[in-house]
Amino acid sequence: MLGKLMAYELRALWKPAAVMLAVMVVAGAAGIGCLGATQVLSEVARSGNATVALFMAALFCGFLVWAAAAALYVFVAMRFYRTMFTDEGYLTLTLPVRAGTLIMAKFWVAYLLLAAFSLVALLMYALMVLAISGDTAAVAGVLSIMGGWGAFVADGDVASVLGGIVNTLVTCAYALGLAFCSLTLGAWWARRHKVAAAVGVYLAAGWAIALVFSIAGVVAMAGSVAYWDVALTVVSLAQTLANIGVAVGGLALAAHLVRTKVDLG
Repeated sequence: MLGKLMAYELRALWKPAAVMLAVMVVAGAAGIGCLGATQVLSEVARSGNATVALFMAALFCGFLVWAAAAALYVFVAMRFYRTMFTDEGYLTLTLPVRAGTLIMAKFWVAYLLLAAFSLVALLMYALMVLAISGDTAAVAGVLSIMGGWGAFVADGDVASVLGGIVNTLVTCAYALGLAFCSLTLGAWWARRHKVAAAVGVYLAAGWAIALVFSIAGVVAMAGSVAYWDVALTVVSLAQTLANIGVAVGGLALAAHLVRTKVDLG
């Protein structure tokens, strides 16, 4: 049944996802071209307004790459709310499947799409950096930055790059788990303005988690430089584990509330 539900979700999401992916790829390719052109202009000693315009266009293209991934995230979150907690939710919840199965089907399809978008975005940004720098070490540095606090002690090797990619994939799960849980809590707590309540829960929880690990990272860096490698790696790993915990716990809480608490009336 999980497979059938996932197939249904994918049929509902693939068209808007394809449009957003096309925007991402076209914007990324345009950004790569713009940065490559600025590099060519600098090599032939031609600079000025054209170089500035190309660089600004590349920045805008980079923003569009990020915006396409963000748009997919918002779209799948609002589809989760619409199909679970509006009039459409009455039909969804009459299906002869457990609430947990419904939520996991939605989560896995959304996660696979968001993870794919995130990897494509990383590829686009890596190629942009390569186009302007021509240095693979710079590309490795950009990918290492995605590793959280561990990026401060990363040396741009393969392990650092893989750490950045893994952290990105974990962050996708964290973001979706927190969003699904927040939307469920908003539907349960609020009699009116349920989405606004969910956004409030999402921002409060996300801010609190970020604050805790920001403080932990600053405290780790306040010690001796000789211990930064170990301390920041520990903070980074702890944050990754916490993000996984939030994703798993958020989905479990959402399933429990849908099954026992949420009243669509």
